[in-house]
Amino acid sequence: MTIAFDPKSREITHFKFTKLFDTNKEAKKVFRNLLVSGKLEIERYLANLKTEESVDRNILRAINFLLGKERFAGRDKK
Repeated sequence: MTIAFDPKSREITHFKFTKLFDTNKEAKKVFRNLLVSGKLEIERYLANLKTEESVDRNILRAINFLLGKERFAGRDKK
C-alpha cells in the first residue's frame, strides 16, 4: 500500500454561484473566509438541487446569506 498526495482540486462549486462572485466582491470575500465545512455545506446544497429555477433561486439566497441579509439552508450568518 502506498499513500501519495493528490493536488487535484475537489471543489464542486456551481458555476453560476462563482459567476456571481465577479459582480459581488463582498460575498466572495465572506465565502473565502468561511471555514471549509461552511463552504462545503453551501456547495453541496447547491449541487444537489434538481431544477435550474431552484438553482437560480437558491444561489441568490446563498449570496444574500453571505451578505447577512437572509437565512440559507436553515442557518443564520454568524
